[in-house]
Amino acid sequence: MKIDSNIRVLRLTGKPKMGKTYLLTKVFPEELRQHHQDYYSTVLDCKTQKIIDILQNIYFYLVSKGLTLPNYSAAYEKWSNLNPVVEISKTTLIGTNLNITANRTDDIWHITRVLTDKLFIDLNQVRDKKLLLLLDAVDGDSDTQKWLMETFLVKLIHIKHLRFIVAGRSLPEASSSYVAYCCNCELKEVEEKEEYISYCKRLGYQLEEDKIEVIAQCAAYIPGQFSDILYTFLCSKAKTTSGK
Repeated sequence: MKIDSNIRVLRLTGKPKMGKTYLLTKVFPEELRQHHQDYYSTVLDCKTQKIIDILQNIYFYLVSKGLTLPNYSAAYEKWSNLNPVVEISKTTLIGTNLNITANRTDDIWHITRVLTDKLFIDLNQVRDKKLLLLLDAVDGDSDTQKWLMETFLVKLIHIKHLRFIVAGRSLPEASSSYVAYCCNCELKEVEEKEEYISYCKRLGYQLEEDKIEVIAQCAAYIPGQFSDILYTFLCSKAKTTSGK
């Protein structure tokens, strides 16, 4: 997170339920709150958000923090105002013939490149604000992944006050233009039973250590599965207790 660090991208991979989303949405934001308060941060879910949505969410988040992005704003407004024109050419008993003239460009790649370029210009001028972008589920959509890896990161990686955490079950090779700025980390099974016992204690769960270890074994020592099984077990235990 140091401004002079050569590492600007953490590439985080792991099988399902290894804890990628938990790290991006819970652990890392709390770490920033405690130790890096000079950074803004926002989480972007690439599984549910398309390219334009991601750009817009970054824009609105930064605007909510008092930043102005005039170049991006003007480019997006110009594009969004080019609405399709719909003409009714003929109406019959069977139906209506529509002639749709799409003034908005069909080349989504063109507008995303334009908006990415404008975002780069604006962010490069805001040198006193540090930003961490947490990009989750990058492997969820191939178009989004392609844009992130081949356009977005290639462009924005050169802004020294930006940092990125990119998470997915698998990630493509980093571009040669920014691979030197990357650090790769693969999440694996946590086999130390003490970690699960400590986790339960932090959350205030009153469970015997041997039961915690059994649940960890049933979860194959996969953190996300452990959490799911633990939740089911505690709910069942609570129902049994209330039933008595």
